[in-house]
Amino acid sequence: MKTIFVTLLAFTLLLLSCIKDEKEDVINYIEENDKLPEFTVKSATGEELHSEDLSGNTTLLVFFVTTCGDCKRELPKIDSVWNELKDQPTFRLVTISRGETAEVVNAFWKEQNFTMPFYLDPDKKVFSLFANSTIPRVYLVNRENIVTWMAVEQMDLSAKQLIGKIEQIM
Repeated sequence: MKTIFVTLLAFTLLLLSCIKDEKEDVINYIEENDKLPEFTVKSATGEELHSEDLSGNTTLLVFFVTTCGDCKRELPKIDSVWNELKDQPTFRLVTISRGETAEVVNAFWKEQNFTMPFYLDPDKKVFSLFANSTIPRVYLVNRENIVTWMAVEQMDLSAKQLIGKIEQIM
């Protein structure tokens, strides 16, 4: 019984670690009104996306991990936004998995029936340009690649409200 309790406690702490990774203060390197840093991520099929490719578009940029409880709560909203706006020629959704493999994310996407695209940041180098810890992170970026809004851990917005926020700057 003691072994089961210790195992459950360890698993719970692992899930909560997605909220704040270390016992240090959260540092945001990118805030509202900041320009996106230069970065490159790859899709599961190896297609590269460079931050400069986002210029001229309204972009929703999301960092997540599939084992994070907060991410699991917010990602269905993001997928709803994708399903509503994916046909808009000037809208981009860039969801970036932090520290995971394509196989792990593909399995999670299939389980959740997500249709949105995702990119990989296996060594967390791209994430480290934005912050030192804490996910999910959601950034709304205008056509000039300037962050106009951000949310950390939770958005406090419904999918419909987020769509309205995106449409305001499209």
